[in-house]
Amino acid sequence: MSDYRITKYTPDARDAVIEFQQMLWQGGPQGNAAYLEWKFADNPYLDDRYVTLAWEGHELVGMLGVFGSSWEVDGHGPVMLPCLADTVVAPDHRGGPLFGRMLDSLIERLRADGVPWLLDFGDQPAGPAMLMNGWTAVGPWPVASAEREVPLTTQGAWDDLEAVRGSRSGAVIRSVATSTADMPALASKLPTDAGVRVVRDERYFRWRGDNPLARYFHLVAESQGTVGYLIAHRTSVDTDDGPTPTTIVECEAVDDDVWSDLVEAALATVPGKVVTMWVRDLSPSRVHGIESLGLSLTKPSGRLSQDIHLPKLVMRSTGVLDGQSSPLATLNSPSVWDMRGVSGRGWR
Repeated sequence: MSDYRITKYTPDARDAVIEFQQMLWQGGPQGNAAYLEWKFADNPYLDDRYVTLAWEGHELVGMLGVFGSSWEVDGHGPVMLPCLADTVVAPDHRGGPLFGRMLDSLIERLRADGVPWLLDFGDQPAGPAMLMNGWTAVGPWPVASAEREVPLTTQGAWDDLEAVRGSRSGAVIRSVATSTADMPALASKLPTDAGVRVVRDERYFRWRGDNPLARYFHLVAESQGTVGYLIAHRTSVDTDDGPTPTTIVECEAVDDDVWSDLVEAALATVPGKVVTMWVRDLSPSRVHGIESLGLSLTKPSGRLSQDIHLPKLVMRSTGVLDGQSSPLATLNSPSVWDMRGVSGRGWR
């Protein structure tokens, strides 16, 4: 068995991480460096203290990225929960104990600091092994997607697109270069029955939009003020006609007509071969109307091997809350979560 050395990230490891993560980030030295700073050092909720590295001698052979997310929890108020991301194990060390050893080290540190949960929204290939080792799954849940015969490509600046009027709502839908203050303001007013939801304030929108390896496409619906918005994401390391999907990471509206008009406008304008979106927290009427918008629904089959690429949350208790009465102790219940605005692509 290899004699691995598990460490915290320090600035001395920066160059090694930038080179190592090319397997995943594919941004080159400058892009990877900018992404490292954005995702971890510049995260508004948590610094890079929990980023975990594995070494064999002086060679970096594994990394667990951990960034901060902020959640509103009924009965508790806002709470920071760390998210696992950017997991990479060197090819020669996959299938062995390294991933588990990094996770064990990370959980021990979180427990010592009183952090109750670790979240992971990725389509983690190690998901089955994680579930057998104390992780809890919320999901998987359905996704909707539309595949075009010919990929759409961007022509000119996104915010130069001509405004359109929604055929259902009559709202004016226009493209904007970045998020506006009206977007988090609208999101905060929309009702939810769930007890846990991501904090979508201006700080969150601003940080997400600063992702140096992403392109975001914003649409706003207006009718005597902002009545809806849509944000789509596409990686900047792939071309418009490349294989990665364009993901609608948020679509919020005051009613079903505005929501449908926004999705329809996005399908007509955002680039890419495939456009996809989560549907877990859509109302029944919006799920019912998806096919009329040109999207098809993929539902979980109940078979782990077949559903492995569908979105899900897997979470691990650190043991801090064992035996305690706290709203945070109930987070392993699927019904408490509202995933709107959380799409994994929105954090990549």
